[in-house]
Amino acid sequence: MRKLFGFAAILLAGLLFVGAAMRAGAQAKTEEPVQVVEMTAKKYDYSPDEIRVTKGTRVQLKIRATDRTHGFKFRLYPEGSPEKGEPGLQMKDNQNAFKIEQNQERIIEFVAVRPGTYVFRCSVFCGMGHRGMSGKIIVE
Repeated sequence: MRKLFGFAAILLAGLLFVGAAMRAGAQAKTEEPVQVVEMTAKKYDYSPDEIRVTKGTRVQLKIRATDRTHGFKFRLYPEGSPEKGEPGLQMKDNQNAFKIEQNQERIIEFVAVRPGTYVFRCSVFCGMGHRGMSGKIIVE
């Protein structure tokens, strides 16, 4: 009986150790550095309109629409490359178009995995200059 109790205690201690190690590993993954870029969207303009990031970086865009509702749509593949294979900007669900309500902040997060230039544009009509409301993300 003592041997069985000793075996159960060792097994339980081992399981607790493995569980703690797995939680620590998962926590380390979520604490990786994030490049946060604060942006504004206003009639015909994003600021900044050029964003530079390093390959492999997790990026968080915090975009605030200051004057009215705007949109934010970007390519997941670099400019000039076919849209097949693994995207250059990886998101949890590959969503690439977002609505940003007036005076609200929208957080868009992705990992920049492929070097290149990724164009973004307003996807909600905002007036005569709407077609010129664009910018780019440059992954180096």
